[in-house]
Amino acid sequence: MPGRARSRMFVSMKLLACLVTLPVLLPATAALAAPGADLGVAITPPAGVAVYAPGQVSVRVANQGNRHASSVSLAIQLPVTNTSPTVHVMGTLGAFDPRCTRTGTRLVCNLGTVPRGGATTVAFTIALPYSTAALAMSASASSPTAELNPADNSASALLAPSTVPTSVSGRYTATNDHCTGTGLTSFFECALYPSSISGFTSVLAADGSVAVDGEPGVTGGWQFTGPDRLVIWYADASGPLGTVDLRSVGSGCFEGPMSAGAWTVMYEVCLTAAP
Repeated sequence: MPGRARSRMFVSMKLLACLVTLPVLLPATAALAAPGADLGVAITPPAGVAVYAPGQVSVRVANQGNRHASSVSLAIQLPVTNTSPTVHVMGTLGAFDPRCTRTGTRLVCNLGTVPRGGATTVAFTIALPYSTAALAMSASASSPTAELNPADNSASALLAPSTVPTSVSGRYTATNDHCTGTGLTSFFECALYPSSISGFTSVLAADGSVAVDGEPGVTGGWQFTGPDRLVIWYADASGPLGTVDLRSVGSGCFEGPMSAGAWTVMYEVCLTAAP
């Protein structure tokens, strides 16, 4: 074959190789984007809300996938009590999204279709009590539509309402209500079962001493460390009886625990100024 003809054939074969190779690369890149929904959940807790005051919680469900998510369901687990055998919502649930139904300690919401690139938000109000442990809630979304990343379908949050700054000085009459249980973290758990509550009255003197009505053998002391903390301790002839570590919840009342071995005694102490 003449040299010029061989050169032309070689150039033609190189051009053909490029033409054959280019179409193979383009579809391989496009195939990386598989079709599917991608639900993501985010919880926004209330901010700056005091104990026992209603605050709004928002749960946002977004679809970051490239396919509509149909028949989306959202399950919201509300904070729960440590009562047994019945468990309650730790707090007072207020108004909630009409797409939701309350089932025990959960809200179950039917959100319908969440379009690709779209989002929807469910909101509800809840008044939370003072608790010695953080109040946990969670939310999880699901859909029968194929999911690209189901790992982000759930979220959790800790709800922490603020105690109420107050000022305590002088002499007070104190009403002390309490109940005993295992694992209790809030006087709210006592209030759910009024028959479990016992009580006594005492006097918190201006010199920091405590006198318990009807219990002449019981002595004690108190200290307000501010801005919301009141500590009361008791003793008798045999030695210390216990210390109550309280936080202000407003209206002159304080709540908190006294440890008693394996048991927890939750107190509510309400003060009235005495002459």
